[in-house]
Amino acid sequence: MKDPLEEYEVDRRRAVLIVALLTAGAIALAVARPTVFGTILVILSFFVMIMLHELGHFVMAKRAGMKVTEFFVGFGPRIWSMKRGETEYGVKALPLGGYCKIIGMTNLEEVAPEDEPRVYRNKSYPARLAVAVAGSVTHFLIAFVLMFVVVWGAGDLRHSSLEPTLSAVEPGAPADAAGLKAGDSILSIDGVPIEEWQDVPDTVRPLGGETIDFVVERDGDRITLPVTLAERHPQVAGKVGYAGVSPSSYVPQPGVLGSLKEAPAAIADLTKESLGALGRMFSLEGVRSYKDALSGSDTSASGDDGSGSGDRFVSPVGFGRLANQAVVAGWVSTLFLLISINVFVGLFNMVPLLPFDGGHVAIATYEWIMSAVRRRRVQVDVAKLLPLTVAVVGILAFIFLSSLFLDVSRPIPNPF
Repeated sequence: MKDPLEEYEVDRRRAVLIVALLTAGAIALAVARPTVFGTILVILSFFVMIMLHELGHFVMAKRAGMKVTEFFVGFGPRIWSMKRGETEYGVKALPLGGYCKIIGMTNLEEVAPEDEPRVYRNKSYPARLAVAVAGSVTHFLIAFVLMFVVVWGAGDLRHSSLEPTLSAVEPGAPADAAGLKAGDSILSIDGVPIEEWQDVPDTVRPLGGETIDFVVERDGDRITLPVTLAERHPQVAGKVGYAGVSPSSYVPQPGVLGSLKEAPAAIADLTKESLGALGRMFSLEGVRSYKDALSGSDTSASGDDGSGSGDRFVSPVGFGRLANQAVVAGWVSTLFLLISINVFVGLFNMVPLLPFDGGHVAIATYEWIMSAVRRRRVQVDVAKLLPLTVAVVGILAFIFLSSLFLDVSRPIPNPF
């Protein structure tokens, strides 16, 4: 790709001064407003993610013997660069990701005759496939590393469970009046053995207004406490037995080796969820729901119903809001947000249409199959695909603008 803003010039001294001032401001912000600073770091991590995506392409292209002429952080005018061998490395003025330039990606690009053996389009199918998928593979590697940190640091949340050991007793509730305390382990209720937490509400709900025995273990002793259940639950309509106790949560701590095993399984689950979300978004019902959300006649895609169940793309405004909410919620939520983004981008990038990397995968695969069938080299004329590519870019522009509109007018409810 070619940077369209490269021809603009920039004063390097002024650029260095601006960077120094921004760094000083960031340090001051970290001290004065740590939540805001954390949100900015999460947003910047998105651009780091893009650079790692390009680094994946770069590494695989170099390994395949392809010629990479540029690897830049950012877009626009050059601030600093150096040339090592045939590749120019550098930094540009706008820190909006970056790019690496591999020559001869399509048949439309003219290259010097001496470079023909090293262009992307003339390499073997495995080499082109490896380069094309490297960006998405990088996203999944990032997701794996972050998921490992979560599982190792916070435990295996996928296999967490609620235990019948009380974490809290609501002040003034029937259980409090009967003498139950946090830390009590419920053994039975009204003679019914309690094996898991769900046994507690299942036993209590039909007995509103009755006095029943709670048998608990406290400090190694078995204690029987009569509890007169309330006939109303504060958050449930109708007659429902209510004691006012809360369970404790058990989260397995798998350790380093266990975390290495559990992280891929967690990524696989998240991948299935992301594929399902993509399928729903591009289904007829999903498109219809999205259209209704934009017109204001339906809230299922905008999340105005408070459920947060609508599937939709997120604009930079929405991502900034989600980043702030995640930072406030804690480091686990922050990493889960970054994991989800990496998995989704890794999948979406494999859509088999240009300008996605999946488009290059589709072209390389088609050329490989047809060359084998016809027993001669077959090369796709990308010029014939340009109308479709323009249509895809148009759809992406529509998604960006419409998601920006929804994120401003009908923000997604806080999922954390």
